[in-house]
Amino acid sequence: AEIEMELDWARRHAHMRVHTALHLLSVVIPLPVTGGAIAAGKGRLDFDMPEAPEDREALEAALNALVARDLPVSEAWISDEELAANPGLVKTMSVKPPTGQGRVRLIRIGAGEDQVDLQPCGGTHVARTGEIGPIRLGKIEKKGRQNRRVTIHLAQA
Repeated sequence: AEIEMELDWARRHAHMRVHTALHLLSVVIPLPVTGGAIAAGKGRLDFDMPEAPEDREALEAALNALVARDLPVSEAWISDEELAANPGLVKTMSVKPPTGQGRVRLIRIGAGEDQVDLQPCGGTHVARTGEIGPIRLGKIEKKGRQNRRVTIHLAQA
């Protein structure tokens, strides 16, 4: 049997931009992540955050400043054992990195002294943060006693 497939590049690239932007959101809000979702023009992360951030504008500005730095996004691989020895690499409380294959992919944003993020991830990412484009901070919703849901939107979808 023959299968033909066509990739919707515009949609995939939008997902890549949002996904990478959510990594940056986890840098700007350095709290444990309890959930998330990605769509073609927006995404969200849920944080273990009892109180909402006080300054939304500062949050959005910090996020866009990281985008504007045009940092490289690269990957590296570590063994399951190295990951187990470095539990601080894992930011997500609800989704555990895929182990059991002997190695786990790490995504690094920035390099050397300019590195801002390093965490296990199996998703798709842009090559540089500048590809994300401007980000608009959406709603910040209370989702339970300890959780806040933070939504972001691509300003140019």
